[in-house]
This record gives sequence, structure tokens and C-alpha cells, in this order.
Amino acid sequence: MSSMKAKAEDAASSAKAAAHKAKATADEKVAKATTRDPAKKREAEERKEDRKLEAESDERVEKAGHAADSSGQRTFTTGTTG
Repeated sequence: MSSMKAKAEDAASSAKAAAHKAKATADEKVAKATTRDPAKKREAEERKEDRKLEAESDERVEKAGHAADSSGQRTFTTGTTG
């Protein structure tokens, strides 16, 4: 049951990261369309790349947390005869 929960949380993290990446791309396009200055266009591209890398990093951290949560809930028992 916990693995299903972790998979659902991973899917949510991926969707959230994808939304952040799409917003970064849209913001970059708007910034580039509203300026003629090549330096500002480069800055917009750099901001977009930084935001996308941050979203990917956050996604990896969240997924690692989900994996840790699910692995921490498992208990192993050994059979001993007395």
C-alpha cells in the first residue's frame, strides 16, 4: 500500500515540476517578446534555465523523500525457533 502512495506522490511531484518548467518557459517568452535589448533576452533565458534546474532538483529531493518514507515503513522479521 505504501508503494502505491509513493508512486502517487512521485507522479504529483513530476506534475508539479512540469508545471514550474512550463511557467518558466512562458515567462521567458513574455520577457523576450517585451524587450529589444539582447542582454535582457539573455538574462531571460538564463532565468528560465535556472528555474528549470531548480524545479528538477526539487523534484528529485521530493522523490527521494518519498522513497525514504516507503522504505522506512517496511519491517523485516526473522524466524527463530526457541
